[in-house]
Amino acid sequence: MSGKGKNPIDGVWTALATPFKADGSIDWSAFEKLLQYQVEGGVDGIVLSGTTGESATLSVPEKLSMVRKARAKLPPSVRIMAGCGDSNTQQCVELSKLSEDAGADSLLIVTPPYNKPSTAGLILHYRSVSQAVQIPICLYHVPSRTAHFLTVDALKKICAESNIAAIKEASSDLGFFSRVVNQVPCQVLSGDDPTYLPSLAVGGHGVISVVTNLFPAAFVAIKKAINSGDLKKAQQIHQTILPAIDILFCEVNPCPLKAGLKIFNLAEPHLRAPLAPISAENYQKVAEVLNSVKKDLGHGINSRESA
Repeated sequence: MSGKGKNPIDGVWTALATPFKADGSIDWSAFEKLLQYQVEGGVDGIVLSGTTGESATLSVPEKLSMVRKARAKLPPSVRIMAGCGDSNTQQCVELSKLSEDAGADSLLIVTPPYNKPSTAGLILHYRSVSQAVQIPICLYHVPSRTAHFLTVDALKKICAESNIAAIKEASSDLGFFSRVVNQVPCQVLSGDDPTYLPSLAVGGHGVISVVTNLFPAAFVAIKKAINSGDLKKAQQIHQTILPAIDILFCEVNPCPLKAGLKIFNLAEPHLRAPLAPISAENYQKVAEVLNSVKKDLGHGINSRESA
């Protein structure tokens, strides 16, 4: 594995939602509840201030507070990845340094949206961050958000010349994912819940997931089943949880997820503008699907013991 750091970026990671109160402030009590739920689910790590965490609406002090509070709450075995992406390289560097100081184990850096830099520009961007910190960097490739679909050769060059440890590959293109795994010498994690299971079959190293906010142990169980050679079990869990994955994208992420957190009594469904709550019709659909999936997975699936 290329990149800095002793701990590999692999396994099941949850792109944690940021819970808010009605007044728009962070709900720290709910935040701790979400963290404990992830620990009980047996995840390997959490990602803070990512897309699912509504990073664009969070201030720098809020982002750093979440890292500090999470590090104080979580056991050392659960790693923390801090979202530090920015279209301004200098701001990205500064937030990365502050996040490392706050206790982050690694950094999630999205390819700069809107700018659409060349490969040379991306190398400069990621190298600037890499040279400023001592913890691993995970490159976030999400063309649907950035409008920038990189080639395999570009990713290979960026990772090699910028000391990248891992890639969160969220193109939803399994063929492309497979080529990245084959040609780019770093950990490659799925950033696309529906293709998580098949991504493992082509050599993926794990997932950074949305649905694990609600069903963490299910994805942990899939990974364990694959590692033990029990493909049938992995397929069964995948097919059972797939409706929940799909319904969480009935509107833009994380709006349906926030409804799901309310339905599961984990947090209130508040969002920060410009995001808005999902429609009443979709809320009902989300409730029906999530409760059905919870029942189908069986009692105890969300506990460490069942994973």
